[in-house]
Formats: sequence, structure tokens, C-alpha cells
Amino acid sequence: MLSLVIPVNTFASDADFTPNLQKAYAEIFKLRIQTGRELIARERPGNPFKVYAENYADMVELLNSEDENAFESLTDKEDERLGIIEKTDKKSPYNRFLRAELKIHWALLKIRFGHEVKAAWNIIQAYRLLEENQRLFPEFLPNLKSIGCLHILVGSIPENQKWVTNFLGLKGNIQQGLKELELASQDKIWGLESSFCQFFIQAYILPYNDKVNELLMQAVEAHQDNLNLNFLATAISLKVGRTEQASQLILKSPYNGSYLYFPVFELYKGEINLFKGNYQQAGLAYLSYIQNFKGKAFLKDTYYKLFLCSWLAGDEKKGLTYISKIPTVGSTIAESDKAAQKFYENYHKTSTLPNKSLIKIRLYFDAGYYEKALNEARNLSENTLYIPKDKADLNYRLARVYHKTEQLDKAIAYYERAIFLTDKYKDAQWHFGASAALQTGYIYQERNQKLKAKAEFEKAISYKRHEYKTSIDNKARAALTAMGF
Repeated sequence: MLSLVIPVNTFASDADFTPNLQKAYAEIFKLRIQTGRELIARERPGNPFKVYAENYADMVELLNSEDENAFESLTDKEDERLGIIEKTDKKSPYNRFLRAELKIHWALLKIRFGHEVKAAWNIIQAYRLLEENQRLFPEFLPNLKSIGCLHILVGSIPENQKWVTNFLGLKGNIQQGLKELELASQDKIWGLESSFCQFFIQAYILPYNDKVNELLMQAVEAHQDNLNLNFLATAISLKVGRTEQASQLILKSPYNGSYLYFPVFELYKGEINLFKGNYQQAGLAYLSYIQNFKGKAFLKDTYYKLFLCSWLAGDEKKGLTYISKIPTVGSTIAESDKAAQKFYENYHKTSTLPNKSLIKIRLYFDAGYYEKALNEARNLSENTLYIPKDKADLNYRLARVYHKTEQLDKAIAYYERAIFLTDKYKDAQWHFGASAALQTGYIYQERNQKLKAKAEFEKAISYKRHEYKTSIDNKARAALTAMGF
């Protein structure tokens, strides 16, 4: 491949991606930020690769800390660093690539700190730089890492909004992006980051399967000192109901004082213990997150989880004190925080706590303990539940369990019932109908019943203002695109 032939010092004389800087980048990607910064400090000023590595380190630290003061103090660095790179040789593929990388870094930061419009402009600029670079240097592998992600992003946009991307000159689709990431994973420097992006997209936008999981675990095993990869694998394992796998990943984590402190590590420990019913240990982990994290993400959800820990352990009074904290902290950017805020508002309005068996069914399902979920569900039926939302919830949870255990006809029947009950109370804005339609669409997609799948995915998108709308819409759009609609 051309990228393996073109030397990385094809810029002007002041540009050189030295072995030392390559190692700095690799250390930062592993989350050994301090080691990376020490390596960067040895390099001469004005080297665009040094600027790139510095920016990368800043991005990782700020995404983790959510320190608004630190972000504001660094905002002037964006133009300053881009200016250094822009002065270098435009005949090198690294010129546009590094400029696009910085644009993407700052887009991620602007999204995290609530500047979405500015972030969108960064993404558009990055896309144009990468497209031009791809045209000029079609075999330059690193370019495919970033443009592959952007093609997937563009491909996830619904058909009725494509005019916006077409007007802006943004083109691409999910399958194209996945192929580009696969090719980019062969690059000797940015290959692992490309694989990281692939795993993230497979888990959070596309349906996750055993093959992807096997590849993820192989990558973790091959890079045992990479905390970033370990953390991603742990997060994905918890998301897809592989709690025992997550437990093993935590035990094998290389986490020590040489790595950046990640408060979210406490959340992972909390989730594992909550799923296992170790409520005291889970509570301690959640409290540690609250005490050590200085940002806003997941605070509402963490107080909701603290409520669950106390309430399920039999201490309702203590649990209620945690509920009262939910509206006073954090933000509602993350969907889990939106759900926690909605839970608080419902409790504040009705003074009614959820059905404990339903909560246990959900936790057992989320953990991947499907037999336990079914055993708990034997205590319930629609006739024993008096709140309409609980009836929809029960049907959706049972559908999910039957889906995961390959009892697909049963799953479809329960999904359809959840949709019917949700549609009966549309003003309540429950997520069960949208979630059930999405999952039913996946079943029909797997069976190659494309028209039925299309109808279900479009129905999933049609639901308004529920707390999981962003992720459900993105997944449904991705599925429609994959089927050629």
C-alpha cells in the first residue's frame, strides 16, 4: 500500500513523525497520557506531528475530565495548531490528513461541551479535507480511518434528510465506511485506532454479534497493555449483556498509576456488582464516581443506580434521598441521564415507585442472565399489573429475553403487544414501542423479509420525544441503509 511506501517525513524539513512521536501517539492511545507528554516534550517546536500528538493528548484528557475551565483555556490552540500544519507541504498526504484529524478532535470536544453547531462545521471541514486527500492519494491508508467513520455518520442520516448532506456535498454509506475502516486497520500506526472505531460502531450503531465479539476479545488479548481497548471492551460487554465477560476484563485490566485516571472505571464496577446483586459494593463504586468525577455526564444515572442499590437491598428511605438528588446534578445529554431525569419526574408527579419485579427482570436481562429474568417474570402477568406502563414494560422485557434466547416467534408476539400498549398511550412518550419496533425489524431483517423489516424500522423512527430516540433512530436508519432503502 502507498501509505507504507510514502515516508512520514514527506512534509517540509520541519515536519517529521519521528519514532519518538509515533511512540507518544501509541502511549496516548493506550491512555498513558503522562508518558506520551514526556515523549512529546523531547521534540522540537513547530513540528506538525508534535502538534498532532499534543492535540490528541488534550482531547483524551478533556473528554475524560469534562473540565470546562481547561477546555476554555485551550480553545485558542485549535487555530494556532492548524496554522502550523497548514504551512507545511501540501503535496504530502499528511497535510490534509492531520488538519482533518485536528478538526475531528475539536468537533468531539465541542460536542462534549455543548457547542454542537460549531462541531458540525468542524465535521464538514474535516470531511472535505479527507475527500480531497482521498482523491489525491487513493492508497493512503490512514485517511480511510477518519473518512470511514464520517461515511458511516453520513450513511446513518435518514432519507428524508439526505438533501442536507447532498447540499453540503457530503456523501457516503455505512457499508462503504466499514470497508474503509477494515482497510485502515492494516496501517502500522493508525491501524489499531481504526479497529477501535470499528468495534465502537458495531456495538453502538449496528447489531452486535458473536463474530464481532470474538474479534474484540482477540484484540484485547493481543494488546494487553492498552487500557483504552480494555475499557471499550468492558463497556461493550456491559451494553450487550455479557456481564461475566466484563468481570473478566476488569480483572485483566492493566489499570495502574501510569494510566490516566478514568472515573468511568468506577461505573463499570458499579454496573457489574448491581447486575450480580452485590448492592453494597455497587453503591461504593457509584459513590466513588460521584466523588471523583468533575464533569456532568452520567451523574443523574448514577444517582438513579444508587437508588436501586438501596431500594433493592431493602432500604427505601435511603433510596428516596438518592432520587431527590437526580434533578440537582449533571445534564441530560446522555440517554441514560435522560432516562433517570424522566424517572425522577414520574416519581415526583405520582409518588409511586416502580414494580420491583420488573426492575429485577430488566437488570437480569441487561446482565445477560436470561433464565433468572424468566424466573422472575413468572411472578407477573398483565392481570397482576395495574399501571399501563408496567404492562408495556413487561411485554417488552419478555420479548427481549425470548429474542436473545432465539425464541423468535414468541419474541415477535410480545414485541407486537408492547407496541400496541405503547400506541394506546402515545402521549406518555414511553420508549417501549420504538424499542420493540427496532428489535422486530432486526428479526425480519435477519429473515430477509425486507419489506416487513423496513416497516418496523420506519415505525421505530416515527415515535417522538422518548429518552432513547437518538440511538434508536440511528440504529434504525443504519439498518434501512444496509438494506438499500
